Amino acid sequence: MGRRSIHCLSISIQNGAANCCKFNRWGTLVAVGSTDGRIFIFDFVTKGIVKTWTAHALPVSSLSWSRDGRKLLTASADTTVAIWNVIEASCMHRNDNQVLVLQLNYPPCLDELNPRSQRIITNDIPGAIEDGVSAIAFDRRANYLITGTNKGKLVVYDAKTLKMVSWGRQNSVQQIKQIVIPRRGNFIITNSQDRIIRTFDLNDILDCYYICGASTKAHSLYVWERTTGTLIKILHGTKGECLMDVQWHPIRPVILSVANGIVSVWTQAHVENWSAFAPEFTELEENAKYEEKEGEFDLDDEDADVDDKGHSQDSDEEIIDIESLKPSEILCSSDEEDNINSLLPDVTLKTGPLWFLPITPECDNTDTLPLPGGHFTGISLE
Repeated sequence: MGRRSIHCLSISIQNGAANCCKFNRWGTLVAVGSTDGRIFIFDFVTKGIVKTWTAHALPVSSLSWSRDGRKLLTASADTTVAIWNVIEASCMHRNDNQVLVLQLNYPPCLDELNPRSQRIITNDIPGAIEDGVSAIAFDRRANYLITGTNKGKLVVYDAKTLKMVSWGRQNSVQQIKQIVIPRRGNFIITNSQDRIIRTFDLNDILDCYYICGASTKAHSLYVWERTTGTLIKILHGTKGECLMDVQWHPIRPVILSVANGIVSVWTQAHVENWSAFAPEFTELEENAKYEEKEGEFDLDDEDADVDDKGHSQDSDEEIIDIESLKPSEILCSSDEEDNINSLLPDVTLKTGPLWFLPITPECDNTDTLPLPGGHFTGISLE
């Protein structure tokens, strides 16, 4: 990543200023919350808006997709949390859902939306009752609540009983400002007041991961290698911009950043080099007739060696399985479903995960459509 050049482009929002953004589980759709309370859904391939609606009266502060991509959880500065049907853009309720609420200088509480209830999480650490909770998050399976205090302590609670399971402390008494739970790997990442990003091992730590961090005072992104702590890359945005949000793409080396109401897409600048795949590749400047080699397309090459003939026959007789499907390790985390059908989208959009949203193309009245015979008709798409 450090040797390649970086390309940056912006996603346009219709007369709106972005405040936060969030990829869906597969990175095919991006939800953007604006300062005027609207929600924009972008197709990440085309970078076009496929759905938009007004969700809140004040700026949208946080977004979260459901696992199947059909629901979107939004939080706003108007102190409300809403769950939306992405296809219909309508507000809905979801059973057995829980939301973490953290108020300034107050203990965190766990809100259950249906049935409606509220429970306060108490601090049971000896000698640390007065420590305030400054950050909180669910683990990947929502079995535990991980809280960070203003004294640099990490406390783990059982999500059902709210009883303390374990706790530990950092090598600093600085306040923990943020807790991030990655999709893969059983570890957590903390961002503290001393401007140091730390990783904590829950079980085994996997290799080859990167951490992206930034300061809200400048539009500059820093990428570190997690295992060694080496700074790999610095991405500089426009000077003077105030950074609001940063999001990794789930499976691609792409980063989204929100600053001054604009969503920027950071990606690698790809350069085609076909000779790297085929050393004998030559670029043609004009049409040339291809001269095939002797026996190149023959089923039985008379001039080939005996060993080559046997290998060719074995490869022809090999049965290729095109019916069995295995879940992609890239799209699946370690707590993923084993059934491959649960990952495949439904073309009718009635069931299954929602990978993409359909959109009706906008055509002018003067547009014409070609017929199979090559003729054109004056019927327009409206």
